[in-house]
Amino acid sequence: MKYFIVIDGGTQNIKAFIFDERGDEVYGEAYSVSPYFATQPDFAEQDAEEYLRITKEVTRRAVENSRVPRDEFVAVAITSHRSTIVPVDEGGKPVRPAITWLDERKTEGLKLPGGPLLSLAFRISGMASKLKEYQRRSKFNWLKVYEPESYQRTHIFLTVSSHIFHALTGEFKDCSSMIVGLFPIDLKGLRWHPWKVVYKIFGVERDKLPPLVSPTEIAGTISEDGAREFGIPQGLPVIIGAGDKQSELLGAGVIGDDVAEISYGTAAVIELLSSKFVEHPKMDFFTWGAAIPNQWALEGFVGRGYWMVSWFKREFAKYEEEEAEKLGIEPEDLLNRKMGEIPPGSMGLILQPYWHPRENDPSSKGAIIGFSGEHTRTHIYRAIVEGIAYELRRLKEIMEKRSSSRIRELRAGGGGSKSDEIMQITADILNLPTCRMHTSNLSALGAAIDAAVALKIYDSFSKAVDSMVRVKETFTPHEENAKVYDRLFNEVYKKVYPTLSPLHNKIAEITGYPKIT
Repeated sequence: MKYFIVIDGGTQNIKAFIFDERGDEVYGEAYSVSPYFATQPDFAEQDAEEYLRITKEVTRRAVENSRVPRDEFVAVAITSHRSTIVPVDEGGKPVRPAITWLDERKTEGLKLPGGPLLSLAFRISGMASKLKEYQRRSKFNWLKVYEPESYQRTHIFLTVSSHIFHALTGEFKDCSSMIVGLFPIDLKGLRWHPWKVVYKIFGVERDKLPPLVSPTEIAGTISEDGAREFGIPQGLPVIIGAGDKQSELLGAGVIGDDVAEISYGTAAVIELLSSKFVEHPKMDFFTWGAAIPNQWALEGFVGRGYWMVSWFKREFAKYEEEEAEKLGIEPEDLLNRKMGEIPPGSMGLILQPYWHPRENDPSSKGAIIGFSGEHTRTHIYRAIVEGIAYELRRLKEIMEKRSSSRIRELRAGGGGSKSDEIMQITADILNLPTCRMHTSNLSALGAAIDAAVALKIYDSFSKAVDSMVRVKETFTPHEENAKVYDRLFNEVYKKVYPTLSPLHNKIAEITGYPKIT
């Protein structure tokens, strides 16, 4: 039997797994971390050195406690959360805290480069406002303006995955399907952008970015230092897989465009595989490199999706936490059990889940409407779950229309997929059969599949998926519930955002938060 060591660097949890060539999760270790700290409003940073220290310890424990003979490990695969920037020096040591994907800092007052003729071309092409927003939100620009010493000390900008990869191998490389968001990447060509002006817009030099490899390319091997620090056999090949969400899509066994995958993690995401590059002009969904080379993942994104469960637990569920402790269960299990007693529609509560603003509308906010004296904490909890599912349905319909796809089945991963109640609500609201897979750790399984194809254990993704991915249980829509949700979605939910958006803009104007430019 062949075994893969998979490192999965999450926003709130660092995990290490041992998967075998049949896709079975042999062993796993996890350690919770704070998703960020904030020294100023809108900042979200992590201690990259501490994150790496925990990653080493978690990996070492997974390898040791799995009791797998060391000569049966064949590769290490890495996946992680995306868009977190780790500035490091020539030795790979962080020069400052990592700036995470949750960070909302911006740099105001910048002008697009290139002079009047290029500015005119940007305006004519309709790209000026989009490029201006990229420039404004670029963390490289922010560092140049507010921390020029940190920028100058930076030898190379890494992501969480490439920071781990460097510690394992001593090399600086990253995966073309890990680079998303505010990096100067040519997403259609899955390479760093060929236009020099793009680097000026983002405020970073090309030589401060690492070489890119594909998700099925052996990127390096475990060094002597990496073997000692991670507890991994020296010389093992290392694969930098795709970003966590794209890896989840592969881990769910999606190799065509008629099945979508929902990820119930810190961010709630719906993903669809595409063999062609398809964009949305207003960024209602994103297009990234997929875990399968030369394919793309279309991604509908709810920024703080199931983070909202952690928020709800912290702010409102102290009683449930105490009750769950007495029963010897997790608070989420108790909340989900109680949620099952609430009828579809949460007795009139409708929630808009923009606790993190929409990417194409920085002033958008979350909202709950329909309160009455009958509502309890549990109704609010169910409204959160329903609101996230409504938004995922909205995004699914946009992606289907833009890509000419037709989704016939959903597959789910992430912590939320462990709940029968959440899975049934998802099936009912999206009115599609929704499958729970044989492991909830789909991103790690997807990285293991990439490694299996890279090592030619399987000569195609279809054979790898057939051998390594299994549906455990399918939740079919309840007809009466689906009818209620369909009316609420079309007649109410879809009208909430256009109705409230002008009011949210007025709130921002009056309060100054969030700042409108």
